[in-house]
Amino acid sequence: MTLQAQQSEWARSTFGNAPAAEGRDPARALANRFKIEAALQDFAAGRAATADANNFLYLVRANQLAGADPARIRAPTLLIYAPTDLVFPQPWIERTAAALRNAGTPVDMVPLQGPNGHLNGVLHIAQAGPTIAEFLARE
Repeated sequence: MTLQAQQSEWARSTFGNAPAAEGRDPARALANRFKIEAALQDFAAGRAATADANNFLYLVRANQLAGADPARIRAPTLLIYAPTDLVFPQPWIERTAAALRNAGTPVDMVPLQGPNGHLNGVLHIAQAGPTIAEFLARE
């Protein structure tokens, strides 16, 4: 989940090919791990300690079933997205914007740039701050 949300750019820039332990080159033995492997294992252990697996299954199903009829949406809409998001890929966002516009709904879009893929929506939301303020200030 972390890799899908964060993306490969984050992985490369944060960890590169560094070994998990100094002097234990992953090229020399299969048991020698990369730093990213150790970090992902730590992230997963932390999540597993606080997450309810059943809740996760219901969350997945809720996401699979989520949807809205663009013809019923009348309020002006602001779509904030990350071009590198694998959870909600840019073509999906563009398709949603087109469907809303075709239904007569005004749509604004603002991309969030950054190395974190889906998590750009959390970590880099400030980029959209002025656009959000302007959008909310409209009549």
